Amino acid sequence: MSDWSLAIDFGTCFTTAAVRVEQPGSESGARPGVESGAGSGGAGSGAAAVEIENSRYLPSLVCLGDDGRLLTGRAAVQLASQRPERAEHHPKRALLRQSAVLLDDREVDTVDLVAVVLARVAAEARVRCGGTAPARTVLTHPADWSQADLDRLVEAAGRAGLDAPELLPEPVAAARFHAATAQAGEAGPIAVYDLGGGTVDTAVLRREGDGYRAVAVAGNPDFGGRDLDQALFELLRDRALDLDPEPWQRLRSDRTSAGAHQRSQLARELTLAKESLSSTGTVYLAVPGYPDPFVVQGGEYRAAVTPALTASVVLLERTVARAGLTPAELGAVVLCGAASRTPPVADLIAARLGRIPEPAADPKAAVALGALTDPPAAPPPDGATAGEAGSDPAGQDRWTVAHYPDEVDPWFDYD
Repeated sequence: MSDWSLAIDFGTCFTTAAVRVEQPGSESGARPGVESGAGSGGAGSGAAAVEIENSRYLPSLVCLGDDGRLLTGRAAVQLASQRPERAEHHPKRALLRQSAVLLDDREVDTVDLVAVVLARVAAEARVRCGGTAPARTVLTHPADWSQADLDRLVEAAGRAGLDAPELLPEPVAAARFHAATAQAGEAGPIAVYDLGGGTVDTAVLRREGDGYRAVAVAGNPDFGGRDLDQALFELLRDRALDLDPEPWQRLRSDRTSAGAHQRSQLARELTLAKESLSSTGTVYLAVPGYPDPFVVQGGEYRAAVTPALTASVVLLERTVARAGLTPAELGAVVLCGAASRTPPVADLIAARLGRIPEPAADPKAAVALGALTDPPAAPPPDGATAGEAGSDPAGQDRWTVAHYPDEVDPWFDYD
């Protein structure tokens, strides 16, 4: 019988995964140790991030190869830079918005795009776990996904050979990870702010005895780090057009392979520049056709992204209120997701909630690791047995997702 579990956090831009192998002699039901980005672990069974092509972060991009196969990973990224008409950069968003996409001249089911990424992750995980299939698979998802969205994710998992996966909201998984790795003695509810490549999710988990229960979860599937990249792109575009519009127009209209490669390279530079602004106040961006690099100051970038980020923090604030709590009653505010380290995020949360948020040790992998992390079991309520407390007949937690789209400020729309 298989003795390992797999969790996959299928992201808009990157996908992460974790495995947990049950060690012989470990006590059933004991909380496993967790291997975080810092390399810490624990006794008994533990969760560990899966590396694919020497990285914990597999690009979610899918590209149609010359032989008609759907490519993932480095091969897909390399080909997409030369043949962008063959690539779907964000299969997660495509899954929600349409049934199929056109890659070159071939119509491809968006469920198949997701399935090929899940299958790649599962295959790599199986190699590391003796070649057997996982006994349990957990798929994380944005908190605000509808049942129809979840059904399509499960369908993709089935096509990838992962039948009957468990589903868990991403911020709930992040809270589990924090609960398992927090310093001993920390108490109080946990609020989670998860800003990924294409979505923002928030959750509040209340402490009950030695365990945690989700009491409010909400998210927005149409805002994420990709939109922050777009804001930086628009700053650069406006600067270039003011200086000399002709080179920019040439770059935009060049449909040759060289032009596609230059645009792809510039997009990568923008992502790196955005990440650099987390630790430096100035970035320099070279644009083909211009003799000197453009300078972007941290202050102007912050001003460009603050309105949308403020709306996302308001969502967190309202999720806390819906949980029946004040910010002062929170034990911690946890940041996860690759874009959560964007400079204004922590400042905005501190200003609106009066709490300094705590970044996850590995913001990108925390969700996948947390999906396989069992929080301490809460004591059963009076009159109930331990097997009856807080679980459904199938043994899976039921997380109630609250939807508040009418209360969220308007988001930037770059589509």
